[in-house]
Amino acid sequence: MAISLSQIEAALLVFSIPLAYILITSGSEGRRQHSVLLEAFPEVGFRKEWLHSVWATFRSLFKTAEWASEGYLKFTKQGSPYLIPTMDRGTVVVLPTEQMKTIGKLPENRLDVFGTLQDQIQAKYTVRDQRVVLDPYHRYLIPSQLTRELDALTGPMVAALEDGFRSSWGVDSGWVNVNLWKGCFQVVSKAANSALCGPPLCNDEKYLASLEGQSVALFGGSMLISITPTLLRPITGYLVGLWCTYYARDFAKICAPYIEARTRGTIQAKARVDSDRKAVKDALQLIIDEAISRNDDTQLSPSLISDRLLITNNVSLHSTTLTVHNLMLSLVTSDPSLGYIEALGEECDKALSDAGGIWNLEAVRKLRLLDSAIRESMRVMPFASVAMARTVVDPNGIFIENGKSGMIIPQGTILASPMESIHCDDAIYPDARRFNPFRFVTAEYGDKETDGRRYRTIKPTTTPDDHFYGFGTSKNPCPGRFLAVHEIKLVVAYLLTNYDIEYSTARSQPTNVLALKVPKTDALIRVRRRAV
Repeated sequence: MAISLSQIEAALLVFSIPLAYILITSGSEGRRQHSVLLEAFPEVGFRKEWLHSVWATFRSLFKTAEWASEGYLKFTKQGSPYLIPTMDRGTVVVLPTEQMKTIGKLPENRLDVFGTLQDQIQAKYTVRDQRVVLDPYHRYLIPSQLTRELDALTGPMVAALEDGFRSSWGVDSGWVNVNLWKGCFQVVSKAANSALCGPPLCNDEKYLASLEGQSVALFGGSMLISITPTLLRPITGYLVGLWCTYYARDFAKICAPYIEARTRGTIQAKARVDSDRKAVKDALQLIIDEAISRNDDTQLSPSLISDRLLITNNVSLHSTTLTVHNLMLSLVTSDPSLGYIEALGEECDKALSDAGGIWNLEAVRKLRLLDSAIRESMRVMPFASVAMARTVVDPNGIFIENGKSGMIIPQGTILASPMESIHCDDAIYPDARRFNPFRFVTAEYGDKETDGRRYRTIKPTTTPDDHFYGFGTSKNPCPGRFLAVHEIKLVVAYLLTNYDIEYSTARSQPTNVLALKVPKTDALIRVRRRAV
C-alpha cells in the first residue's frame, strides 16, 4: 500500500519539535563532515543565511525534486557533479550520467549498492529477523527461478486476477467508480502471491490485509527513521520496529500452518527416491528447499521463512502496484482522440484470441504496444527525482573527475543520479514531458495474417540503459524485473479485455516528498464490466 500524503504530514507533525532542536544543534557538524565536498563541487538548495545547512535540510522535505531539476540544468548538462542537501541522507553528490556509468563499474567492496538499499528501508530496524538481511539468498534465488517458469505461472496468475478483479473492481455492467490505488494493490497482491506462495494464502483476505499493513509500516516507518537525526534514530527505530514487528508476527501467524505443512511434505518427499514432486515451484517452496539444503534446523523456522516471504512481498508489491497505477492514470487522462486505450485493448484482444482465449507466455510476449506503454509510463512518471543511490565504502575513497581535474570522494558519501531530469530531458526524449505510450515501438508493414499491422520493439521495458532507470542500471538491474513486467502486462491486459474504461480530465499528480514521488491514493476511475 502506498503511503498517502496525509499520513506523512501527520507523522512529520508529531516529529517536528524534537527534530527541529536536534537538527539545529547537529547541523554545523554535518556541514563540517562535508566541507571537503562543498569546496570542490557547486551546490544547490543552500542559501546565505544563519544556520543555512539546517534550513536547507528542512526545505529538502518538499524541495528536493525542484533542486534536482535546477542542478541538472545548471551543472549536470555541463558534465559537472553538484551537491544537494537531503533530510534523509545528508549531503548527496548528484553525478552526470557518464560519471555514474564509470563508477558503476566499481566492485561492491568500493561502492555499495545492496547495503544502500537496506539503509533506505532501514532494515536494521524494520526487518524483524536480521538473518533475512545478512543472508538474503531469496533476493536472487526467487527472481531467477520464477523467471524460468513464467509460462507455467501465467495460468495461476490469471486465475488470481479473475478473482481479484471480480471482488475489488466488480462485475456490474453499469459504470462504477473504482479507487485506482486500492484496486490495483488488491489485484497485484493476489496475482503476485499466486507465484510467491500459491493458494490458499494468495486468496486469504487476512493474509493480504497483513501484507498491506506491513507495507505501510515498512515504507512509512523507514521514512520516519531516515529523517530522524542520528542521535535519535535508535529511539525512532525502536518504535517503528515495534510497528513492523506487529505485522510481521501477524503475517507469520497466518502463514505458519502452511509453512510447517510444506516443510514436512518436502522433507518426506526428499526421503522418497520415487517421489513425484511438483516441477514448478513457487517462491515459498524455493525458500524451503534452500533452507533444507543448509542442514541447519534454525533455517527451517516458520518465523524466519515467513519473514523471507514477507520482505519479498514488500519489495515487489509496492513497485508493481505503483507502475500499474501510474500507467492507468496516464492512459485515462490522455486525449481520447488519440485512442491509446482502444489501441492497447485491440492488441490485447488479438493476442488473447490468437492464443485460443487462454493467456500464455507467448501471447504476453506479443503485447509490444503494451510493453512500450509500460516503459513510457515508468519514464514519464518515475518513482523518484533522485535515485540509483550508492555509498562509498572504500576506506580510501573513490576518485571522481571534476572538470579537468578530480578529487577523492571520502568513505560514507552517497552518490546518486538525477533520475527524473534524465527521463524528462528533451535532448534525450523529444517532447519528453508528453506521455506517448508508443514511443518505444516502430510500425512495420505486415501481411494479411497481421491485418497490415506489426510492431517492432525498440527497447523492452526490462532493458535498463543510461537514460532509463525504471529497473535500475545496466550493471545492477532489478533481478525481479522479468516477473514484474510479465505480471504488469497480465494485470493491464485483463483490465483492458474485460472492462470498458472511461477517459477523464481529472489529472492526479504525485507529491514530491524528499526524493520520492508519492502517489495520490484517492484517484478514481470509471469502469464497467463487459458483457460476456
